[in-house]
Amino acid sequence: MGVGERVKLYKQMEELRGRPMLAYVTSARQGASGQMAADVVPELLAQLQHLPGNAKALDLLIASQGGDPTVAWRIVSLLRERVESFSVLVPQAAFSAATLLALGADEIVMHPHANLGPVDPQITVARPPANGTAGPGDAIRFGSEDLDALLDFARERVGLRDQDQLVRVFEMVCGEVGTVPVGVASRSSSLSMTMGEKLLLTHMKDDTDHEKARAIAQALNKNYFHHGYPVSRSEAKELGLKVVYPPTDVEKLLWEIWLDMEAELELRAPFNPIGLLRQDPGCAALFAPVSQVNLPAGLPQAIAQQIMLQHAAQSTISTIPPTKYSTIAALCESSRWATRHVSHGSIVGARMPDLTLRVSQVQEHQGWMDMDLSATCEYPVDETAEVRDEQQ
Repeated sequence: MGVGERVKLYKQMEELRGRPMLAYVTSARQGASGQMAADVVPELLAQLQHLPGNAKALDLLIASQGGDPTVAWRIVSLLRERVESFSVLVPQAAFSAATLLALGADEIVMHPHANLGPVDPQITVARPPANGTAGPGDAIRFGSEDLDALLDFARERVGLRDQDQLVRVFEMVCGEVGTVPVGVASRSSSLSMTMGEKLLLTHMKDDTDHEKARAIAQALNKNYFHHGYPVSRSEAKELGLKVVYPPTDVEKLLWEIWLDMEAELELRAPFNPIGLLRQDPGCAALFAPVSQVNLPAGLPQAIAQQIMLQHAAQSTISTIPPTKYSTIAALCESSRWATRHVSHGSIVGARMPDLTLRVSQVQEHQGWMDMDLSATCEYPVDETAEVRDEQQ
């Protein structure tokens, strides 16, 4: 498990496909996920610098739940400046901004288990606290399509026809999420539509392709009613995307690469700070049996307090050391160069007087780290290795 083993698989894929291969993956691990973000650009530039000088085409393996849509445009633009054509390899999920990135490829090579997704942008805003209470309110996630759907519902299902009534519905939405976020959601939707069309037109050059590109971009923005809808490769092909079904040897190797990435990123194991404390022998006292004093009913309060004080005096104080943790948010690698975005720090646990367990997570380092391609196992992260700290 680790990039040292995947290098061999990358070389095999390059031999099968006859071109260099890069991989960009963000983690979907529960509690330790990552997103496509602008901080990958320097890592991608390093990858392009390590490409063979005569490379005219390349493959980009992408797996991500999405992130910043402008990163998709930046990556496609950089690749187009370096090579004449490129393909996207999708082993599993490439949603949202990752789907946008795939739209910019000359072809999308999809494993049978792979999915693309809608590209309708979602924004998250914090609502004010209810009933005038102090403290932060809850968060709500929505897109401009949600506003359109609500107004359609009010017109078609509720039967509202009066313009003043529809204005009132709109005002209620603004009261829930705020006026400015509604405008932001609308602009984001327009950006996604425009960007999807432009990405498709980087390789759809015929005059008749303009309408086709616009139809595909519109379908991915408006024709699905959930941002997480999984678009299979057959459905993506029906949309008009240049989807390729890989031959058996490529399909098998693509899945083998993904399984190794999945294991290193621990995608099937949610990040659980209490679980890590439980595994640390030094923190055993946090989970040790608790002695209790059973007092007979009707005991005078003064005597009961004296017994409890004596019991407390016999209690011992345990020193609980912090437990180290490390997580990986993203990988950017090839057979020539490899980096990954890592976070490591400490988890501190304490048992409170009411016996609840209070856990604090202290992040000590975060950033991209260069990897040793000869390493055969890359997890957990060596905390003494150099990490380029970043503000996220």
